[in-house]
Amino acid sequence: MDKDLVEVLIPIPLMEKFSYFPPKNRFNQLKKGSRVLVPFGNRLMVGVVWGFNKKSNSDKRKYKYIREVLDKTPLLNATSTSLAEWASRYYHYPLGEIISYFYPPSLRKGKEAKFKESKYIELTNKGSLLREEDLSRAPAQLKLISLLKEKKEVTIKSAQAFGISSAVIKGLIDKEYVASFSRELSPYKKHENKDLKPSKKLNLEQKKAVDAINKAQDKNVTFLLDGITGSGKTEVYLQAIQEQISNGKQALILIPEIGLAPQAEERFKDYFGDRVMSFHSAKNDREKVDAWLGASRGLVDIIIGTRSSVFLPMKNLGIIVIDEEHDLSFKQMDKFRYSARDMALYRAKLEKVPVVLASATPSLETLKNTEEGKYQLLKLNKRATGASLPTFHAVDLRGKELNEGLSNELLEATKSELSNGNQVLIFLNRRGYAPSLICKVCGWVSNCDRCDALMTVHKSPSKLQCHHCEAQKNYPTKCPSCGENEFLTYGFGTERLEEYMKSHFPDVATIRIDSDSTRKRESLSDYLDEIRKGKPMILLGTQLLAKGHHFPNVTLVGIVDADSGLFSADFRGSERVAQMMTQVSGRAGREKKPGRVILQSYCTDHPQIEEIISGSYEKFAKKLLEERKSAKIPPYSFQAKIFAESPKGLVSRDFILSLLNGQNIDRKLRDDIRLVGPLPSIMEKKSGVYRWELSIFSKNRSTLHKFLDVMQSKLYDVKTSKKVRWAIDVDPLSSI
Repeated sequence: MDKDLVEVLIPIPLMEKFSYFPPKNRFNQLKKGSRVLVPFGNRLMVGVVWGFNKKSNSDKRKYKYIREVLDKTPLLNATSTSLAEWASRYYHYPLGEIISYFYPPSLRKGKEAKFKESKYIELTNKGSLLREEDLSRAPAQLKLISLLKEKKEVTIKSAQAFGISSAVIKGLIDKEYVASFSRELSPYKKHENKDLKPSKKLNLEQKKAVDAINKAQDKNVTFLLDGITGSGKTEVYLQAIQEQISNGKQALILIPEIGLAPQAEERFKDYFGDRVMSFHSAKNDREKVDAWLGASRGLVDIIIGTRSSVFLPMKNLGIIVIDEEHDLSFKQMDKFRYSARDMALYRAKLEKVPVVLASATPSLETLKNTEEGKYQLLKLNKRATGASLPTFHAVDLRGKELNEGLSNELLEATKSELSNGNQVLIFLNRRGYAPSLICKVCGWVSNCDRCDALMTVHKSPSKLQCHHCEAQKNYPTKCPSCGENEFLTYGFGTERLEEYMKSHFPDVATIRIDSDSTRKRESLSDYLDEIRKGKPMILLGTQLLAKGHHFPNVTLVGIVDADSGLFSADFRGSERVAQMMTQVSGRAGREKKPGRVILQSYCTDHPQIEEIISGSYEKFAKKLLEERKSAKIPPYSFQAKIFAESPKGLVSRDFILSLLNGQNIDRKLRDDIRLVGPLPSIMEKKSGVYRWELSIFSKNRSTLHKFLDVMQSKLYDVKTSKKVRWAIDVDPLSSI
């Protein structure tokens, strides 16, 4: 006789599902997407029900029983399960591990999905019949009974605040005069008519964009909102979201950086009230659970979050917005290497809702899809404030003496703008004091022991740190090689520029914004609040300053090291440099005051520098697309990588070679695939392991995935697989 089996996903790095017997008499309670507690090896693990099967008489395997059903109703809906299944197929990653991304940490551990509870007490029927004279000798009990007759129910904490002890409460509960119960306390308020900011008046371009998005309600249409910096893209999708909210729908807003969350949340609350929640890794578990529950129960209208927000359940999703869609931060670079942008696009397809991809510097993939008519273009060519785009001036550094990396032209311009009461933004995408430390006597260099990289000098606190593996060393008192104490700091980082600017411009504030200065939870918000006051100051920082910020009083942007990334070994390097420079330049002159950009370079005649100076990212992107098409590389082909790493030098290389040599691949499939490698990664040694990679290209996406399926089926079987960590990266965006 056949017997029911339950297929359970377990968060381990294996592609298979595991079969269990259901708990006795509880089979009907099990639904796809429900969490269960199951024995796995010698431990108990939280798994998710994913299907059902039958055990035949010929199957002699011994199956264990599910220990506990954790959910009365599944926490994952059909959209979530379909999205997870697609992601597993597309990214060739274990479904059991992907599922864990759909829950906050405490829910992964099996905790109940509920808001924080508070304990209440109320009168029972028996207690309500009590008269005052019945408790004449128990004044404390009488006090509580009287309170409950007046209030009907109170929290235990409130009762204690009235001077009623826990012993009194317990005594009345024991006598069945009072009953206790728990109630969830939602942090979200009901809709309230409060003073909200009125919508801004839109220009003609903005209005057309809003109208187009509104017409796509309940339809899966992808829009590229391509607008120059300061063109009012945010106002466009704010008003498009407003239409959705008025129809009882929810909105999901994906942002690239945690640092953008506070200002985004503040702006949305000005428009939509308190039913706005942010979700990102800086939130504690309680906050994450609240956001998760608020979204899934429809108590939150708008969720603003980083890439992991794409997994949040939403009761009635109406629109998805991906701000700065080109940003590399939307791609996870380790473990489950998904793109939040692409996951959002597929989710929108499942839920039949529109997607808005917003950027002043769209990715080449997005531009190609727009050219081919897959996405609808919404163009914003004018700044919303009526301001002009900043003027560009390139400073040729060849043969010039610099002041800690700063030219006299940039310093004089800074002095001039500060004296006029304006703010200046100095951009250098290199944190720390200096990129390296060198012994002046013997030439020793501060190399990282675990990476093919130099250790960066930090001054406050004094240390050497590798920015790839985060290894740290004390600043040396003497040279490890020759024993002398004569060191030279080579190059400059934001910390060094900060020191120089404070000494050169002592009368104005210098604010440094990078990942070192903003480690504390509220520090970035505090800095941004200080900047918005509009006082003359110098803003100095990395890419954290370049993304999405609106600084009305910044009139000058200085790009200190424009050559950084121009000669990258990664074919996407030039695209990234152009995007970063365009974005940071766009912080200048966004209001009434005109803006200018000073760009320092040793290669002012480089074609890319010339394109940036011309101020046209669009022209540059078109040329780059033509080059990519000729070279048959993404977005005009599809790419995946197989990574392998090992503590021993060539083991990872041999692993990939064994993988290739051991395959019996269909000739036609092999002919449609172009393999590059195995080659060492650009940084071969990182965090103590040696890394090699195989790049796989194909004109056809399905062919690429068929090849990956063959590879994946053998990855666990290669003889050296236990000595090597490997990963598959579909649509890779980085070669570091």
